[in-house]
Amino acid sequence: MEINIRLANDNDILGLCRIRNNKELFSNYVRQFAKKEVYFAVAEQNGLILGFGVLKLKGSLFPKLSDLYVKEEYRGIGIGSELITYRENIAMRFGHREVFVSVDPIENPKMLKLISKNGYDPISDPYIKKAIYYNVDGSTYAKTYTRIDLKKLLN
Repeated sequence: MEINIRLANDNDILGLCRIRNNKELFSNYVRQFAKKEVYFAVAEQNGLILGFGVLKLKGSLFPKLSDLYVKEEYRGIGIGSELITYRENIAMRFGHREVFVSVDPIENPKMLKLISKNGYDPISDPYIKKAIYYNVDGSTYAKTYTRIDLKKLLN
């Protein structure tokens, strides 16, 4: 299965919404990419978007991987790892020698396993974080969740 990993653009928003319905999020990432605050990558095959991931650069001294998602039926075949590597390569092009990621080890143990398999080591103990989330209808709710921070040294 040949997968193409590339940077996202406005034309990808509809395809992204087919795998995760959040047009506002994707439009925001495309706008942030235009300002070089994030690098928004998509994985595709024959024009069909299978997954995406974000590399955040603005607002921190170090790059951070964010929002890795692969459509469920395409998981387990290496697309997530390819999206991780693609974003690491972008960070290296900008001279960064390490990349960070924050994962919820309780609600997303598969992501913790994937990120660890790709060479990320914990740099914190699990900790509790609180955030406000937005529903599709605009209403909000508070959520408390667990996070662990990890880091990888880049070659």
